[in-house]
Amino acid sequence: MKNFFLIALIFTTSSCVNNSLQPDVVSRSDAQKQQYVVFGTIRDISMVTIEGDREVGAAAGAAIGAAVGKNTTDSEPESDIAAVLGGLVGSALGSEIGSAVTKKDGVELLIETESGSFVSIIQEVSNFSYTTGQKVRIIKRNGKSRVIPFE
Repeated sequence: MKNFFLIALIFTTSSCVNNSLQPDVVSRSDAQKQQYVVFGTIRDISMVTIEGDREVGAAAGAAIGAAVGKNTTDSEPESDIAAVLGGLVGSALGSEIGSAVTKKDGVELLIETESGSFVSIIQEVSNFSYTTGQKVRIIKRNGKSRVIPFE
């Protein structure tokens, strides 16, 4: 039973890790580093849902399910089988729970750059508000882009 509570604590702590996709939240590793900027105009806006993280929930669910399954019987062979089955069920449930808990509201911005090309960028909804025809700057670094109003 001690293992169950330890694993539950690890799951709860790991599910609180915040990997923000908001344009006004910058990764620590990007601070004080040069970034490439492109200017453009928003041509279309669509609301989207950004899928949640299934992996953390699946791993935690498997560990919790295995621990619970292992403690259901005193017989060694049955205990091992119950641990495997508990891990499989826990992984499936944890995956769904992890996805539901960590999904985010997002916005897809279709932007016409000053060079005339179009780009689509999806990011988490933030305190910024966007409108069609609005001037924006696209800040790029390490394969990621974020859109900030420019006015």
